[in-house]
Amino acid sequence: MASIFMTDIPNSVNHPSLSKELAKILHSPPFNRLTADERMNFHVYLHRKRGNRARGHKGTGILTLPTATVAQYFLSTYGSPLRPTLPFDYLGGHRRMAFRLSNRDPEPGIVPMILQTPYAGDEAQEQEKEEKEEKLADLVQASSVQLGWRCRDDAVSIEWSSSTDFPHEEAGDHAERLGGINLEFVEDTRELWISLPGSFISSVPDNGLLSGILSLMEPTLHIGLRWNRVQRLDFEREQDNRPAIVFDLYRPPNFERRQASLAMFNSFQDDRPIRTPLTSFPGSHGRVVPYASLVLRVECASTHDFQTFRRMANVASFPSPTYIYTEPVRRHLFSQSSLCQFDAWVAQLDWPIAFQLVAIRDNLYADPIELLELRGRLTIMEQEYGVAKTSEILRLFRARLATLSWDGEDERGATTVPECLSKAAKDVTELHMSLRDQTRNPGYFNCYHVTVTPTRIVPDGPYPDQSNRVLRRYAQYTDCFLRVAFADEDFLSFRWDWGVQGEDFVRLRVGGSLKNGLVIAGRKYQFLLFSQSALKEHAVWFCRPFTESNGQLVTADTIRESLGDFKHLECQPARMAARMSQAFTATEPSVTLEIEEIFPAADIERNGSNFTDGIGDISPDMAAEIARSLQSRIGGKKRFFVAPSAYQFRMGGYKGVLAVDYKLRDMEIKLRKSQSKFTSPGTHEIEIAQAFHKPKPVYLNRNLIMILETLGVPANAFIKLQDEAVDDINMATLSLRDCASFLLDMHGCGTSFRLSSVFFSLSKLGIGLRDEQPTHVLDDKFINRAIEFAANHILRVIKHKARIPVKGSYTLVGVADIHGYLKPDEVFGEHRGMKSDEDKYTHADLLSAKVCIKERDKKTIWIEGKVLVTRSPQAHPGDAQFVYAIGAPPPDSPFTQERNPRPNSIVFSTNGLRSVPSMLAGGDLDGDEFNIICNPALWPPSCDPPAAYPPAIIKTLDHPCNVNDIAEWVAEYINSDILASGMISQDLLIRADQSHGNGLMAREPGCLKLAELASAAVDFAKSGTPVDRKNLPTPLFHRSYKPDWAIGEMGPGRSGQKTYMSKTAIGKLFRRIDLSNADRLADLQARKEHNPHRAIPRKGKARRDMDELSRELERLTVTGIRRADSEDSISFAVRNRLRRYVDVDSPIQPETANVAAEQFDAYVTELRCICSSNTLSNKPLTEEEVLVGTIATKTSQPRKRQNLMTQLRTQSDELVKRIKAELAGERSGSNDDDDTQSRGSAARNGSSELELEEWLLRSWVAWHVSIPKGAGDDARFGAKTFGIIALGSIFECLRELDERDRLAGGI
Repeated sequence: MASIFMTDIPNSVNHPSLSKELAKILHSPPFNRLTADERMNFHVYLHRKRGNRARGHKGTGILTLPTATVAQYFLSTYGSPLRPTLPFDYLGGHRRMAFRLSNRDPEPGIVPMILQTPYAGDEAQEQEKEEKEEKLADLVQASSVQLGWRCRDDAVSIEWSSSTDFPHEEAGDHAERLGGINLEFVEDTRELWISLPGSFISSVPDNGLLSGILSLMEPTLHIGLRWNRVQRLDFEREQDNRPAIVFDLYRPPNFERRQASLAMFNSFQDDRPIRTPLTSFPGSHGRVVPYASLVLRVECASTHDFQTFRRMANVASFPSPTYIYTEPVRRHLFSQSSLCQFDAWVAQLDWPIAFQLVAIRDNLYADPIELLELRGRLTIMEQEYGVAKTSEILRLFRARLATLSWDGEDERGATTVPECLSKAAKDVTELHMSLRDQTRNPGYFNCYHVTVTPTRIVPDGPYPDQSNRVLRRYAQYTDCFLRVAFADEDFLSFRWDWGVQGEDFVRLRVGGSLKNGLVIAGRKYQFLLFSQSALKEHAVWFCRPFTESNGQLVTADTIRESLGDFKHLECQPARMAARMSQAFTATEPSVTLEIEEIFPAADIERNGSNFTDGIGDISPDMAAEIARSLQSRIGGKKRFFVAPSAYQFRMGGYKGVLAVDYKLRDMEIKLRKSQSKFTSPGTHEIEIAQAFHKPKPVYLNRNLIMILETLGVPANAFIKLQDEAVDDINMATLSLRDCASFLLDMHGCGTSFRLSSVFFSLSKLGIGLRDEQPTHVLDDKFINRAIEFAANHILRVIKHKARIPVKGSYTLVGVADIHGYLKPDEVFGEHRGMKSDEDKYTHADLLSAKVCIKERDKKTIWIEGKVLVTRSPQAHPGDAQFVYAIGAPPPDSPFTQERNPRPNSIVFSTNGLRSVPSMLAGGDLDGDEFNIICNPALWPPSCDPPAAYPPAIIKTLDHPCNVNDIAEWVAEYINSDILASGMISQDLLIRADQSHGNGLMAREPGCLKLAELASAAVDFAKSGTPVDRKNLPTPLFHRSYKPDWAIGEMGPGRSGQKTYMSKTAIGKLFRRIDLSNADRLADLQARKEHNPHRAIPRKGKARRDMDELSRELERLTVTGIRRADSEDSISFAVRNRLRRYVDVDSPIQPETANVAAEQFDAYVTELRCICSSNTLSNKPLTEEEVLVGTIATKTSQPRKRQNLMTQLRTQSDELVKRIKAELAGERSGSNDDDDTQSRGSAARNGSSELELEEWLLRSWVAWHVSIPKGAGDDARFGAKTFGIIALGSIFECLRELDERDRLAGGI
């Protein structure tokens, strides 16, 4: 490896053109014979000019070549004055370019990149980029920047102007010298930055050098907007020869302060400015920016500047401009007086109403003046309907305002703001209020949400969310609790560009909110605590003081004090907060124990290793009682076909897992010291976080694939599995039954609507897709699109996450062999099945386990022999280990005496020197689940020793910590999480990829260091000791070079980022997946995007009026709309099945049909809110997306999409359960998580024949109400999924009827 110093490079020669000419030389004889690759890789770097606005190079550069031989040969040819002429010689005058050996070693990040990656040959793309940068190089000067609000009449009301807070005329000529206001296009980041002087130094005399230095160091304020945030672009006609540009944005811009670095005076240091994110600028900007930041108006300094901007906007592919001839107005919508008047009004209202009004304003759906004009109507509404119904009307009013267009009509027929309110009032029926009622389900509650962004505080909700111990304790006061999340303006997790001081901003914005509290609708909310899962989403709990019925005042302080005794942790904020967070874990209540039923048990510890860390024991009777409690709860959804062998629980200060022990009697449990985290007063109610009652599938992931490839598993093993998965996906799109079993069940799609159960039931009736050649063809565009969404969702996670299913393998909870039966000498090599020493377990030959798989209606499987066990997230090569599974226990073993031999769990040995779970990414037995890989193709020849890191250093203060210390820790956690998820995890994979050439991969020293840092970052949640960025190893390649699989869904992003074709298994897997169809769906969704409060009205017929609906109902019979020529295939097939129980030929009662129509309207109203609140874009989700439970929109942060998908599925699941309960006549709600089970228990518990037939009739009518509403091009939103719910209800009822007849001897 050698570097050549280049001088006298003409200014007209840029990087792509020089690289292209050098490639012609190096890839031709004789140079192409000097390396193994005829197209040798090399690197060209041109020294850029210094300064923020400096463009071009300084005429010098470095050429790095792969070997010293190539460099010597090159210099012997081109290093002398008599060298051959190059095409760009003499372009800079009489001097030619010169080459000589550099006196510096090649840059470390360039060396491995040249040696291990092929020549990219992307000069054409670089040339295009350079040319585009040149076209965007000009500055546009402006005289003023303004923030405004787009009014209903399409006028722009100016609410803030830079000329108010930063008046140029006050600074005189010196302000002009500071540069004034400039607009700059930045191609690298695809952003437009507007710079404003931060202050003016008018008192400093113009004394030459000093004044110039001060000018250079003067801080400037910047407004940054991404090109893809520009929704609309207006060009105003010239006013006083100063035309204006108006930007309408999807999201608020970024605000920051920049100051030149002292490095600008040192040519050997990075001279990029210091960038500090801001919540707002000084002055009145802070009052206005939370509301009037979606409209940005810039007055150009001259017509020439305007023409320059227009040209560059076209190059940057901004939206096509509209030329307007209206002047801006100043309506003072967000003046101090109007905001104070609004705040004073809502502060006097009841909280549910006040919250919705603030949410409308702060989501930018209406201005304060518009809302103040509704005071009279809202007062009357509250008097007539009460607080609960009025607040629900306002919630739906907010949803309607979100789609109200400036053309005067929302997509459901409203034309004005008052009309939106009137229609929302009609939507809130008694049935709708019943659907929203969460009092019947103690496991859920309606949660108020707030998102704190850099510039705004955005309320949302309330929406159904799983409850916790604290929320259940104060069930009558859940209005006093807020779930507060911290995110950027796109509601994604914070991510910072290089050079941005984001850590300080998080400390100020997040830490400040936690310490100072939030004022929402005149109520002061204080930081309370968090759950560990919520904190990973950067979300915490806030609450406001309230008085209980007994007169007791409850505050955030009193709630924390009531959780338990934390004196032993009072100087350790991280550990104390982690222990307190147990009370906020999302759980379901089960049973309350008497104190004498709890017994202590000792942990099994040896050699510094705890073999029972986090696990206790529970009697079979107690386990059965918990199962009954979970399944019988009104509104619950649990149904266990196999009795759970273990439960993840919380109880006071205890946490972990309770595994069934047949030796315990009656209602006993044993708890170990490792499960006790603190002492908690109160009752001993067991709260269940998870019941382990069935095995989960195993999916590969990128980390595991990289580890296994490092250990010697060939790439073809992964490719074969992925190809099989893709084939299964393709086949599943052709068959309802295959779709149900593979697309839906295996990958968890459609679970909220029990879609797999519906598809299985339809298949049993002979209904299928056209390719199946069924008895009845289901030719439904909506179903076909939903299947397409499901298939594309799965392909997307396979491509970008390598989430590949491994058939015949299982993910199981880990439990301990408390009997001590699994001995250290029970290894694979000494048991039947061994053929040779080559198959012996090579590492830690003390590992053994018992694995039992039991599923509904399937034979029990005892896994015997060698298996590979691992646990996510993998980082170290030793995070996968072999164990020996003993198979069916011998007759003399204690396992044979168990009535239920711990199915669907992996029982680890408690003998040996170290516990097996601790060897697997630092696991334990407090609920960790382990992947048992039974496919020999994925077994490496041997395993590496497991990682053994020293215990994390616990951050300890010199004083008892208070809530401010915990708040500071939360801010540091978010900073650490940004580092861990954004840098360490990804850097580890990229570094291993870049070490493929030397065969080290994850064993490379830097990778091992990153694995240790990743472990430390995970431990930060309990240790409080953050990872120091300085400890990160230097990248192997330059940071601008990444493997092709690392570019993400959004593509390369920054135009300066370069990719190379990865040679690892991950790269090969990535390139084998074609997402053109998924991208088509995502792009289609993107094209439909529009501003949340400027939606384009839906064209076509308006909603049918009541007269038309009445005419439809008159034509409705039990068999549906009277057929003219044919009946749809589903109705035809189901009708014959129903004839046994229902008279399908007699007309139905109008009351029943009206009830179904009301159910449909209530369902659609709530479904719209769900689709609007869980989107990544500015467009509500489609009905297909909510049915499948996916989000098609592409994002740079898949974790955010996964969190939204979880929220979407929770909310839609609750809605589906409520509709099914209505169809069943308010029986008990749909209380199963697998609708293929029979509900015969209800028949055995007194349900009469009339009730079951009535339930069937209601569901049948609901199905037929959905048919005309979902037909044609003007199909109503929600009709198709309502029909799916009705079908599911029909099939549930039929199963219960069949079960009733079976029990009665009728079958």
